[in-house]
Amino acid sequence: MMKKHAIRWFAGLLAAVLLCTQAAAAVTPVTDATLALADSVRYTASAALLDTQEDLHENILEYRPEKAVRPVVAYGSTLYGTSAMDKTVKYLEDQGYAMVAAINGSFFDRTTGIPYGLVVTDGVLRTSGDGAAVGFYADGSAVIGAPGLEVDLISGSSRTPLHYNKTLTDSNGIILYSADYDYRTKNTVKAYHVVLRPVGEAKAQLRLGGSVELEVIGMVEDTQSCAIPENGFLLAISEATIYQNALERMKALQMGERLSIEVVCSEQWKDVQYACAGGDLLLERGELCTTFTLDSADKTVARTAVGIRQDGSVIFYTVDEAGGSKGVKLSDLAGRMQALGCVSALNLDGGGSTAMGVTYPGYTSGSTANVPSDGKLRECANFIFLVRSKTAAGPAEKLFLYPWQGYVLPNAKLATAVRATDGSYMACELPGTVSYQAENAEVDQTGVFRVAANASGQVTLSASCGALTTQARYSVLTEVSSVSVVLEGEKTARRTLHVPGGSETKLQATAAYHGAAVYASDSSFRWSVSEEIGSVDANGTFRAADVTKNVTGVLTASYGERTASVEVTVSPGQPFEDVKGHWAEQYINSLYFAGTLQGSTVGGKLYYRPNVTMTRQEFIVALMRYLGTDLTAYSAAPLAYADTDRIASWALDAVRAATSLGYLSGTSRGGVLYADPNGTITRQEAMTILSRTASFPEASTRVLDGFTDRASVASWAEKALAQMVDQKIIAGSNGRLNPSGNVTRGEVAKMLYLLAEKKR
Repeated sequence: MMKKHAIRWFAGLLAAVLLCTQAAAAVTPVTDATLALADSVRYTASAALLDTQEDLHENILEYRPEKAVRPVVAYGSTLYGTSAMDKTVKYLEDQGYAMVAAINGSFFDRTTGIPYGLVVTDGVLRTSGDGAAVGFYADGSAVIGAPGLEVDLISGSSRTPLHYNKTLTDSNGIILYSADYDYRTKNTVKAYHVVLRPVGEAKAQLRLGGSVELEVIGMVEDTQSCAIPENGFLLAISEATIYQNALERMKALQMGERLSIEVVCSEQWKDVQYACAGGDLLLERGELCTTFTLDSADKTVARTAVGIRQDGSVIFYTVDEAGGSKGVKLSDLAGRMQALGCVSALNLDGGGSTAMGVTYPGYTSGSTANVPSDGKLRECANFIFLVRSKTAAGPAEKLFLYPWQGYVLPNAKLATAVRATDGSYMACELPGTVSYQAENAEVDQTGVFRVAANASGQVTLSASCGALTTQARYSVLTEVSSVSVVLEGEKTARRTLHVPGGSETKLQATAAYHGAAVYASDSSFRWSVSEEIGSVDANGTFRAADVTKNVTGVLTASYGERTASVEVTVSPGQPFEDVKGHWAEQYINSLYFAGTLQGSTVGGKLYYRPNVTMTRQEFIVALMRYLGTDLTAYSAAPLAYADTDRIASWALDAVRAATSLGYLSGTSRGGVLYADPNGTITRQEAMTILSRTASFPEASTRVLDGFTDRASVASWAEKALAQMVDQKIIAGSNGRLNPSGNVTRGEVAKMLYLLAEKKR
């Protein structure tokens, strides 16, 4: 009876969502698909159309409070610093939890990772703030609003307000630190510190509505970064504080003196077990909020929000500003949360921080459900997780087929997977061999199916295993929103292509439907090409014509009314004698035709020597050509290298330019600076120079930890290699980066080519 009740509850809930969504004036639903992640959790992937005819991608979690699955707030090992969602969930796993789903949480200082508002975990206050927040009780129910939080230092009859676990400045008074912050304060201002120890058996923890008695056990003066006791507290105030009376009171404290810290909050927040602050309230008592303080309130960006319905159910919501999705303004976000039935709602950190993770039933780890604005998930201060206890799985009771929803085109070929869970949605072994059936498609018994060439309406794929069955339906599209053409193995859409005559290039077409990916094969599209430049077959293989001069034409891939066009230039013959069939052929030829790379003429024939190592001056010359630098502007630039006379005349101006622009810094030996122009360039040297030319965001050096030769990376090259790995310019080989290895000319071609792709 309980399961039937839950099904009826969610059926009504989903109907309410759809009705409210349809009533929203600014948004027209295009499609949505819902998947149960637990009996109390439903995940909806929604595509909608704004009144500006721009697409909107929404991810919605609907949660009915219960103890089996409950919300928790989590961060890394300390408040200081940031953590990725997949790293943060490991802390929960160590506590015996399994992730059901997650979203990002608090606004935070990007430099320190410290949240701007309060954070509560396990009933313990970790950092303070009285801005609007969302709190969760032990039974999973939630509260949204201002917690009325105060943290006060009580000494005798005086009561002094404190900030708790925040970065110290000259203007924010007294800060109280615990080991939750970090092992040191890491402040940049000189401060006076008082070391405190809990009296008796009390722990160094603060609880909402509680107090703790402390004893002064030490003082530390004129120190910027002071050690924080493991089971104690530390008071800190800037020596140059604008609150001189507070500084004098601090300095008047005596060894052995007893103090107390009291945490005051509103009554309804005293039993909150987990909480994190957000930004502006979006809804309050069912009414739309219209005044916002966030500087990006009127910008259409990615957003994250949490809301509570009248019946106590909780909505976790994200909307993307990537992958074809426009993003929304704060006023629109408030309207969306109201349309989803919320009576109170809170804006959480958005933009590049917006993230939603989902553990699809049958899998043991989470996946990213949204499309991050930064191209990957950002490390954040904290996250809100829906978790269950991590227990041994029971026998299989449910079957799931993946992909669980989507769009297809005729002739699409798609590999599927079947997964099983026990009754509580914990992943377990399949109870036997899986068999498949399909409508409007052919399917083999490995789960690979091909949509019929004349398919329309829906394709239904069914799977059975033992006594369990499941199915997935895919909509066959007659029209798509967009078509793109890429080179095989790449992701960036092509607008131009330059190839040698007589060459063969494999192209792929992709389609999107209001931003959502569409499953297709190359034969799902109509291919055509200007006859004078060559031919293209039904699978997107372009064969360039043999030409005696440069010829330019257009290649297209179409589906329905949508077409993608690529301007193709065919040049006479293969430029290099030694490149045809080489793994870097496409990169080398493309950059040669772009004027970036050159070869050597021997016996009237041009050679590139792709497997030969590249010297430092050769690399710099290629880089300057790639960047399109006007070398004449640097012909008189001074060089301070002791071996300037060894730089070839054809490379001298390029070296001058690279040095002046800060790309090349030389090598210091015995206090003397050398350019070492004829030395072979190493991978880490090349990566460092390339990173100086690009405006990639800084990446955590932890991305290097997965390589077995991580310790071989020079300290001066760590940040550059981290950027290049993060941007997928380099991927290593057999788990190694080989940072000190020499770079071949073919590898340089690939590096420059991929760098150019990133900048498109």
